[in-house]
Amino acid sequence: MTTQQTLSLADIAIQQLSGSRGYLLGLLETLSDDHMTARAAGVGNHAAWVMGHLAYADDLFVSAFRDEPGTVPTGYAEQFGPGTVVSNNASDYPGRAELLAQLASTRDRTLEWTKTLDGDAAWQAAPEAIASVAPNAIAAAHTLSQHEFLHAGQLTTIRASLAMKPVFM
Repeated sequence: MTTQQTLSLADIAIQQLSGSRGYLLGLLETLSDDHMTARAAGVGNHAAWVMGHLAYADDLFVSAFRDEPGTVPTGYAEQFGPGTVVSNNASDYPGRAELLAQLASTRDRTLEWTKTLDGDAAWQAAPEAIASVAPNAIAAAHTLSQHEFLHAGQLTTIRASLAMKPVFM
């Protein structure tokens, strides 16, 4: 039996979550503080919003499945939730250090939750707040990774609009 054949669904989800986060952080480290609110062609999301949004999403999913209160600062839902309006003013957003800390703490919480998704726990039906994007717990973990790659693509577009060379080839 190969290593791939012995990985659980939770192990695979953890690999996906770790891979998407590594890719995102690789892009973010190339952006200066001045670029945190740069937007491609002046529209779309910027890095500061993406960082807060991804921290918010991890927190929302895990809190919903655990039936626990969220752990992100008050106001993140209004500032970083789906459908929020992105501001060009950097002072409207937490600083890079706070956003990175939120990304780290919410992803750590997500990974801890994902480790519990063995057996029947993987197939736990999604709470109402998540059901429209993922039918069950294991799908939710993979959805978070896919969601992160989607927003990493936005950062790639921002970098291209700034005439920056690709990070990953």
